[in-house]
Amino acid sequence: MGRAVIIILIGAFVVFGVFAISSLRTSKHAEIEAVNNYKTNYVRNISLSTIDILMSKLADSVNFRAPNEQIMNLMGGLVKYTIKDTLIGTDSVIQIKVYAEYEGNSKETIAYVKFTGGFVPPTLRGAITANANLNKTISDMVIDGRDHDLSGKVIPNSGIYGVSSGTSFTNLQGAMIGGTVNGVDYPPKYPENPVVIEQNYDWGGTFPESPDKILGFPEGTLKSIAQSKVNGSQYVTSVGQLKFPLRGVTYLELSSSAVKIDLGNSENSGILVVHNSTTSTKVTQLRSSKPFKGLIIGDYMFHLHLDILGGLILLSPNLEMNNECKGNNDHKIYYSSAAIKDATFFASQVSGQTGIGSGKRSINLMYLFE
Repeated sequence: MGRAVIIILIGAFVVFGVFAISSLRTSKHAEIEAVNNYKTNYVRNISLSTIDILMSKLADSVNFRAPNEQIMNLMGGLVKYTIKDTLIGTDSVIQIKVYAEYEGNSKETIAYVKFTGGFVPPTLRGAITANANLNKTISDMVIDGRDHDLSGKVIPNSGIYGVSSGTSFTNLQGAMIGGTVNGVDYPPKYPENPVVIEQNYDWGGTFPESPDKILGFPEGTLKSIAQSKVNGSQYVTSVGQLKFPLRGVTYLELSSSAVKIDLGNSENSGILVVHNSTTSTKVTQLRSSKPFKGLIIGDYMFHLHLDILGGLILLSPNLEMNNECKGNNDHKIYYSSAAIKDATFFASQVSGQTGIGSGKRSINLMYLFE
């Protein structure tokens, strides 16, 4: 009897031992699997976090590239990356390739991104916008705040005011004015529907006093682009120095003496700035035989004998109050977000000021391969 008990006890101990060893092995295996899974997920997080960081850097500087492999430490791991321009089909994109390592685990991630287009500055609330009296400035033109494509065709229900002013406004000379308010289009007519006029707009004392502030750029950015001559940009201090056609950013820094500007019969586009530091540049006539496509920013302008497809912003607190401009009803200012975005996209690209103020642009993540 005693021997049988001993045998049973020994058997029980053996079974228990086998079970304990098996359990320890299972537990150890589960622990190893948990650690490996943790490392796999962690290295993936490092790789994806690097993609986010590099996309953020691209958003702050469109010129940021790394064609040669770069190395950095992140979250306890080692990261190698490249950033370069490439093509997917015929589409120009930016490739971000990241290779991350963490405690013997690795992860490669490839992202293809593309910048979004330009932007319409929030200051431009009407096809013609100013913080001063526009009663005389618009003469008897056609002012249309409905949105237009680059061929001048109306894009329904997506425009802005016809006129936006920080003071009261009276249509003294019979201008035909239209616009879009609350998603409803109002074609130009005289007398205009009063809803297309924004009067006494409260800028809160923050109406921009310079072209750069209109675009949300650091002071001096537009002048720097103009001086770079990129894409036909030009900086001049005399009207006679202008070269046509206007492209990119054209910056005229003139004295307060009255000047006339004739843009000739060229197909001019981009951003046209006529401004000095005291906002006292005085253009008594701006003439062109063909439409200007883009954004015009001036101090004081009068006798607008041209068509504008885009928008016009005037900075001076003292616009024309006495003289009149009759017989100008064959010219028009048509708001065009497309023309303005083309112009601001170029300026943002060249300057790298894509993550600042109203000029902030984002990046579209087109494809992500893990």
